[in-house]
Amino acid sequence: MTHCLFAVTLGGLLTLAQVTANAAPLDTVGASQCRTRGYSTDIDPAGTNVRSAPRADAPVIGRLAPRTLLGPNTYEGVEFEVVGSKDGWLLIQKPDPKSGLKLDAANAADGRGWMSGRLVGVVLGNRTLRSAPRRDAPAVADLSGPNRGPDSFLVSTVHACDGKYLEVTGTWGGKPLRGWSLSPCSNQLSTCDGASD
Repeated sequence: MTHCLFAVTLGGLLTLAQVTANAAPLDTVGASQCRTRGYSTDIDPAGTNVRSAPRADAPVIGRLAPRTLLGPNTYEGVEFEVVGSKDGWLLIQKPDPKSGLKLDAANAADGRGWMSGRLVGVVLGNRTLRSAPRRDAPAVADLSGPNRGPDSFLVSTVHACDGKYLEVTGTWGGKPLRGWSLSPCSNQLSTCDGASD
């Protein structure tokens, strides 16, 4: 929180009063917990809004740098840890320090904030897309085939996270699919190492 001092005259006496600026505390009530990675897919030149709570009307507490064009059809976004989720929003922290997250002074010490899962990308490394975030959950799809693997699954939205799993929607062979993937990565210019499921 930021503090301001100002002088007030009361009955001829000079009094110093301390005012605390209204900070937007981080709301994590009801959020899932996880530990995985992702990257920003937002190309807005103003950067990606990072909010104090998992909703579009929550105060903006910081910004991520926009995704940059490296060459023909090659983009790179700021990478970060995903540590929680709620209602289609992801709680992020520890972005790449070169281009990372700039939080307002009141929230800088916490180092976390919320961003929409529609603006988060990941690369899948596991060939099994599951119906729930568990190894024994039924498979939704086997992401393998001739000359392609799970990294060919084009993620369009990250919905939620749980442990080392992310729930994603994307396309595979021209068809939309939604499911849970174990240990995706944020390697935008290469493939994941591939966690076994």
